[in-house]
Amino acid sequence: MNCSGCGKDIVSERLFCTRCGAFILNPQVGKKASLFRRWVATVIDPVLAVVLYFFAAGFLGGVAMAFGMGATLGAIIIVTIGYGIFYLNLLKRGMTPGKWLLSERVVESISGNYPGLWRMILREIIGKFVSGLFFGLGYFWAIWDRDGQAWHDKIAGTVVVQKR
Repeated sequence: MNCSGCGKDIVSERLFCTRCGAFILNPQVGKKASLFRRWVATVIDPVLAVVLYFFAAGFLGGVAMAFGMGATLGAIIIVTIGYGIFYLNLLKRGMTPGKWLLSERVVESISGNYPGLWRMILREIIGKFVSGLFFGLGYFWAIWDRDGQAWHDKIAGTVVVQKR
């Protein structure tokens, strides 16, 4: 099989051509997630978080009040647990709840494997901070990028794929 961008023979388990970087559809890993699906997953995450927060607030808030801890401590516990679940899932499995619901995940752009903890931290903290600079230009960059990568994906060497 040859790359459609440069004609070089490609390795079947790669997502991108190693010479020109063109995206290569790989059925075993999945296909590149569309920008619309990525946006929907990004919208699902906070909506799901708010819904779960209200359910948890009712339960844990009542427990905190029963033990005399106060509503503020209950809210801190809820938010900490919520962010913990969100980021542990993202860092450990390469997917947020929204990505999970849409069968998407973050993978390395060269191998198609899970990026690993440090690469995910680079993507989520440093990369997304940089993407947010200049009025969020780094996020919109994915619209014009031939591989559909935002700046945080380029910084970390990742891409979002839709699993089959």
